[in-house]
Amino acid sequence: MYEFTVAKSHILRNPKLALFTVAAVTLAVAVIVVFMGMLGGFEEEIISSTVENNPHVYVQPKPDEKYVYLYRTVSSYLSDYPGVEAISARLIGKAGARHKDEVRGVEFIGVDPVDEDRLMKVREDVVAGDFFDLERRKLSVFIGTKLAKELELKLEDDFILARGNKSVRLKVAGLFETGSAVDKSRIYIPLSTAQDLVGEGDVVSEVDAKIVDIYRAPYMVADLKTKFRYESKSWQDMNADILQLIQTQSIFSMIFYILIFIIAGFGIANTMIMIISRRTKEIGILMAMGATRNSILKIFMMESLILAPPAATLGIILAFLTARLIMSYGIELPSEIYVVSRMNIVMNPEYFLYAVVFALMVNFVAGIYPAWKASRMDPVEAIGSI
Repeated sequence: MYEFTVAKSHILRNPKLALFTVAAVTLAVAVIVVFMGMLGGFEEEIISSTVENNPHVYVQPKPDEKYVYLYRTVSSYLSDYPGVEAISARLIGKAGARHKDEVRGVEFIGVDPVDEDRLMKVREDVVAGDFFDLERRKLSVFIGTKLAKELELKLEDDFILARGNKSVRLKVAGLFETGSAVDKSRIYIPLSTAQDLVGEGDVVSEVDAKIVDIYRAPYMVADLKTKFRYESKSWQDMNADILQLIQTQSIFSMIFYILIFIIAGFGIANTMIMIISRRTKEIGILMAMGATRNSILKIFMMESLILAPPAATLGIILAFLTARLIMSYGIELPSEIYVVSRMNIVMNPEYFLYAVVFALMVNFVAGIYPAWKASRMDPVEAIGSI
């Protein structure tokens, strides 16, 4: 196949132009792979914080009630569903925490510590104390590290938790740290203590469950709604805004990829047109020697495609090194704004495959017009032009 030989010789005779084309695609590939890695890491962190670290199914009070009264019956009912791996009845409320001269608004969660740990794996986030102490010590509390720092609290210190005209003095039994915004506002207390503080008797705010297959949550919720009047929601319902954010982000990402594709394509096309303008006479001679227009088209298309593999390889290497460099700085993000607390870049294998496909496509598309233009030349005019 002589077209390939001619294309290769063209590249070797003009290394500077070839390097320019490779550099354009290398940068485009690197930018896209790093950007995909950043988006992938962002989505992983969001999923971790909204799905893995939260219940998948929520059973909340009936429309005309404020609390779930028959929560033990609801818990038993939920346990009959296949795939349910954890259930916890929780009483959630707002209160004020006061220690010395410091006062902070907090969200308290009254729980059975054993059930809550099965649901939320709280002990994995504990940095001090034993979470199961909540079962043995009624007036104890587990508090987020950032909240403890703001209130100047240490282990075994006590503080006042007030709600309306009721208050209780609690002792810090332990600290937890999730790395999210809840570390500044959340506390765990025994369920009975929360019920005394709320003053509504043996009630909870919701009964939550985790299931093995998180994508079956909407089907389970739909079934629950047909069985009783309690308000049932899936994790998708509870995080609709965040899921919409991810979907919107995907649209913006696609626009970004298209723009990068166009920019890189114009760079390659411009280089190829320059190459053709310098080889007008050579093209005419080839056609005078018997080369067909299809052969000329193949030569310049091959010339463009030959440069794709090295550009893709260099782009992948550059993307990997850039990602490692960014991750080495351990960049933290304000979780109140960005939902996640740190920048994470994932280098999934499919991203590298996309990089190779992108490099081939951009070189192919960018080479079509210059190659077609070369094949349309009149051989007599081409030879006589220089």
